[in-house]
Amino acid sequence: MQNISHEVHNDIVTMEQTYSNYTNRILNLRQAKIHGEVIVAKPVLLLALIDGIGQGIFKENRFVLNEWLEARYLKLMVENTRHSQFDKPADIANPFWHLATDGFWHLNGKDVLEMKTTPSRKWLKENVNYAYFDEDLWLLLQNQPWREKLRNFIVEQKLTNL
Repeated sequence: MQNISHEVHNDIVTMEQTYSNYTNRILNLRQAKIHGEVIVAKPVLLLALIDGIGQGIFKENRFVLNEWLEARYLKLMVENTRHSQFDKPADIANPFWHLATDGFWHLNGKDVLEMKTTPSRKWLKENVNYAYFDEDLWLLLQNQPWREKLRNFIVEQKLTNL
């Protein structure tokens, strides 16, 4: 019996460490700032991905640019850019591509490392097989309470009081 509670304690400590690691990384996301406005595309993409995991859309740590993800991203962008100076939200290709510079989102595909500029959505669909999170982050997102906690953190730290 003591082994079971010890394992649970270790799992909780591990989850807390993982959560702490990724909240720190999210706080330090590299986000574009255009005419004084911080572009929220990366945090919004993360929310869309988290929502997809929660709804069972993404059952594996493999994310493709599909209709569901594009629609969810656009809906969240519209909600989170109501007071933006820009006429339309950033295309999903931007955060899908640039999130890879933050170290926990990875692209799997041909000639991905050759691109020097932000590719089009069409190019991403044709050349990126899928994107994926670090395994530790993926495992954290499989746990509903931790997934919700991380989602709330992103909203509070990256999308509130802009």
